[in-house]
Amino acid sequence: MKRLYTFVISLLCGILAVNAQATFTAGKLLYSVNDDGVSVTVTGHVDGDEATGSIDIPDFVSHNGNDYPVTRIGYRAFANTHSLHGTLTIGNNVTEIGYAAFVKCDSLSGNLIIPNSVEIISAHAFNGCHGFTGSLTIPPSVTKIYGCAFMFCIGFDGTLTIPNSVDFIGSHAFEFCSNFTKAVSLAEEPPALGYDTNNTTIFQFDGFGCSTLIVPCGSKTKYENSPWHDSSGGFSTFIEDCENVLEVDDEPIPVVIDIFSLDGRFVKSQKNNLNTIDISSLNAGFYVIKVKMSDGKEFSEKIVVK
Repeated sequence: MKRLYTFVISLLCGILAVNAQATFTAGKLLYSVNDDGVSVTVTGHVDGDEATGSIDIPDFVSHNGNDYPVTRIGYRAFANTHSLHGTLTIGNNVTEIGYAAFVKCDSLSGNLIIPNSVEIISAHAFNGCHGFTGSLTIPPSVTKIYGCAFMFCIGFDGTLTIPNSVDFIGSHAFEFCSNFTKAVSLAEEPPALGYDTNNTTIFQFDGFGCSTLIVPCGSKTKYENSPWHDSSGGFSTFIEDCENVLEVDDEPIPVVIDIFSLDGRFVKSQKNNLNTIDISSLNAGFYVIKVKMSDGKEFSEKIVVK
């Protein structure tokens, strides 16, 4: 019995040790290792609600000799942190901005740049962040913008651009963003708009700064016959842009592909035959590829070589 008891205690201690290693601090930010064991989520600030200054979420973070790509901003990571009076920088490996990650971070200022790596903008992600100014461009990696994601972001005073990759926008997503002066949707088919909890109202753009939406050439009728043209919060006027639509031949193309190990060491670069990536010389393991486009933009992706 004593031997069994000792074994159980040892097992529990082992579990506690593993859990302890799964969370750590680097600089002023808190992190947890994701289930894949090779990437991390930023979970908050060491000073909690009293955090001040700017937030700089890096591409990679080092811990115990390992470099981890930062791929997520966690659930309510910086929620209600009113003393953050600086800017927000989001690393180029972040794919998900979690639920209420920056809700009511109303003192963050400057432009909000969402990198091309982001795929998911969760509900309430930036709700109440009214300190951001200028334009807001949703990157073409995003497919869904969930409910209340930018609600009450009244500081934006430029153009809202929604890419053609977005196929769903949740209820109240841009409600009361009252100072936008221009709105553009690049999708030829109107993205689906999620309904409110009573399943009858939408309000994605109720209280939005402008009532006119610029849409691709030939799409005006589609938007007019969709919930985007709705008295409960849609746009009242649609203008087709038939001059600035990118032709296929004009779209940005990859010009350089760089490959790095997870600890940030440069492995190789490829500038020719960019339709495929030659990984025959790589050892098995995890790598990060960084692609530079002809328009100057960059994005990164993690790959596994087996």
